[in-house]
Amino acid sequence: MNAWLALTKKEFRLGLPAFLVALILFAGVVAGGYFFGNYIGYEQEFLTAAFIIIVMLHVFSLMFYSLYSLNVERKRLHLWLHTPMPIAGLLISKLVTGIVFKGFTFIIAITSLALFFNHHYDIFNEQTIANIVGLISISIFVYGLSIAITFIFFWSIFLTLSKRMNDFLSFILTFIVFLIMAWAYDKFIHLAFMETLTNWGAIQLKDITVEFEFSIVKDAFEVETISEASVFYIGHFVRELIVTVIMFITACWIIEKKAEV
Repeated sequence: MNAWLALTKKEFRLGLPAFLVALILFAGVVAGGYFFGNYIGYEQEFLTAAFIIIVMLHVFSLMFYSLYSLNVERKRLHLWLHTPMPIAGLLISKLVTGIVFKGFTFIIAITSLALFFNHHYDIFNEQTIANIVGLISISIFVYGLSIAITFIFFWSIFLTLSKRMNDFLSFILTFIVFLIMAWAYDKFIHLAFMETLTNWGAIQLKDITVEFEFSIVKDAFEVETISEASVFYIGHFVRELIVTVIMFITACWIIEKKAEV
């Protein structure tokens, strides 16, 4: 355990540049939204869009951190792979570090968005905003982890192929494998029995909005809309977590048995 904690401490130092780049990027998006919106007279709208973009980008932030960290390790792969610690411990250390960095920036981003939205808009009450923030947070962290581990899985394939051919061919073959597996997975999850297994725990948009009605009134024509199609399934989150665990275990096996030579 002490060895893993020491490794994680090293990961925080290693990943600091990626964390700072993310902070600079997010600050740049907000600054750009403010100045451009102020210039054309739509400051509030552009700042809202900027905050939403920053929050949504967090879906990919853990993958970005993994890309940076694994690329650094590849330069000294013989040292990284031949430590006494299992491959799973090495990868979990990187994921934990990336999640901590992501959590720090995400809390700032989602809090800023909620406060800004609550201050400038009057269509949601505080309970509805809290519900939406909760759903967004769970979605971003679940799918963000899934995307990051999917990247690690295909990185392990790329790493294995690069032992036998040049990086360009390895990348092309890995990308082809990715397209084939993405197509097969999409077909698999849309099979009737899979939809039966995973389409449970439905959460509709109207379930998280409290005393909310959005209306457009013009020339005595009123449109009231709460989208019945906006449905989220808890079963889908569980499915993604199960697939993520399987891919992580497979990636560890590939790196240990095929890439570590």
